[in-house]
Amino acid sequence: MKYLNRKLKSIMLSGLLSMGIVTANYAMFNKEVVLIVDGQEIEVNSYQPDVQGVLDENKIEYDSNYVISEDLDASLEDGMEIEVKQIEKKTIRETEEIHYDTIIKKDKTLLKGKTKVSQKGKKGMKELVYEVVYEDGQPISKILLEENIITKAKNKIIKKGTKEKEKTESKKKSTSKNSLGKKITVSATAYSGDGITATGTVPRWGTIAVDPTIIPYGTKVYIPQFDEYFIAEDCGGGIKGNKIDIFMNSESQCDNWGKRSIDIYIVE
Repeated sequence: MKYLNRKLKSIMLSGLLSMGIVTANYAMFNKEVVLIVDGQEIEVNSYQPDVQGVLDENKIEYDSNYVISEDLDASLEDGMEIEVKQIEKKTIRETEEIHYDTIIKKDKTLLKGKTKVSQKGKKGMKELVYEVVYEDGQPISKILLEENIITKAKNKIIKKGTKEKEKTESKKKSTSKNSLGKKITVSATAYSGDGITATGTVPRWGTIAVDPTIIPYGTKVYIPQFDEYFIAEDCGGGIKGNKIDIFMNSESQCDNWGKRSIDIYIVE
């Protein structure tokens, strides 16, 4: 009987020792690991020896478009955090306006201090091609790949006058109208712009267009409204009979003048 008791005790002790070894092995090989996938944390226990093993064990899918914070063959350690991020590249296209420049050009046909817009500015358009990298759906970088011009910008051109104002004779207060020459009542309009007159001169303030059969080219004409003398140097298709066209420096001045019936004097 004593022999049986000793044998039973031996078996029980052996069983307890075996359970202790298993428990020790469990504590030694079981690792608590945190998996971070798509920004969500998952706490898992694993006996796997490396990172790849615990990912496969938990059915975490990944490919070349993913970034893993640890090497796949790295030994699994207790308390390790393994983050799996999806990386995606996309090509996007954007449009952007091209602003025009303003260019100032000197113009000797315009009086000094006067300006004129000879070309209106117009914005252009360009296409920008970017490579955008997304990490877990959020953009983390944006690189310009190419830039394509869709429509070119058109610069604004302003002409700036450099011509000195010519001195014109003015009527003296004491001079009588009879000394001015022949008086004619005419319909007077106004014109502006670049070009050459019928007599080969550049039109300027002081130039008038006439019907040369009524007022010969080169005739000096006094216009009381301006108290200045003008020279008949130009003509026009609509200038027939008692009509004159007065050159002015801008379209706005021409619009303000309009059409008027005035008296002029042919200087003899």
